[in-house]
Amino acid sequence: MVLCFRVKFYPSDPMKLKEEITRYFLFLQLRRDLHHGRLLCSPSDANELAGYIIQSEVGDYDPQDHPSGYITQFKMLPKQTQKQEEKIAEFHKKFRSQVPSEAEGNFLKKAATLETYGVDPHPVKDQKGNQMYLGVTHLGIVTFQGNKRTHLFKWPQLTKIAFEGKMFIVHVIINE
Repeated sequence: MVLCFRVKFYPSDPMKLKEEITRYFLFLQLRRDLHHGRLLCSPSDANELAGYIIQSEVGDYDPQDHPSGYITQFKMLPKQTQKQEEKIAEFHKKFRSQVPSEAEGNFLKKAATLETYGVDPHPVKDQKGNQMYLGVTHLGIVTFQGNKRTHLFKWPQLTKIAFEGKMFIVHVIINE
């Protein structure tokens, strides 16, 4: 039997969560989001986050314990490549002396600064047929092109939301 814990509401500052176990569960959720491509970010940010995961999992880098290619056994990024694994290993070496809870806390701090933190992106197409992502946050509805946020429609700006067939329509008031 497999039990999956999913976060419905992401805190704006995860380090303010009082219980360490709650922070750990949030870490696990964000780690899963990163692995499945829901936490969209630049390759360098993804490598840094993966470095924190490795530090949390295996502790300090030691050349005897961690031979070349040791990162391969950890799947943290979608379509993880050899080049990315080398960059992740470089980050892991930098994170020396961080205990697991500290590495997980640093992961959470970094993840909370990303534009897609707390967003479950859904693939959509715009009016011209271009691939985009749509997500819902506590601020409103956001759209992404790749890993860059293109629009944020705040809840007070939305006047009507409709769903017709395969069409999702949002009526927005734009203040000039």
